[in-house]
Amino acid sequence: MGPRAERKRRPERAEQYESDAYRELQRRLAAAVRRLREEKGWTQEEAAHQCGMTTRLYQRVEGEEVNLTFTSLARLCDGFGVDVTRLLRPPKRP
Repeated sequence: MGPRAERKRRPERAEQYESDAYRELQRRLAAAVRRLREEKGWTQEEAAHQCGMTTRLYQRVEGEEVNLTFTSLARLCDGFGVDVTRLLRPPKRP
């Protein structure tokens, strides 16, 4: 796989990646990670380093482009020093 190649998804799972629940979790995670990074004043590169992941993987998290493993989710929690519920809870309504 080249640097921009995307992992092939199994055709029988295609609908799962387009479900409202899946997309909502991606949006929540991306928004929470972006907000935490900005609160700390980190660049994406710094955040990736703190979370023990590549910059590209981190960017894909913020860009709602990745299906994370529990290992990567745990790295985000450790890197930002937060519980997983903070990363996945619905945003506060104004």
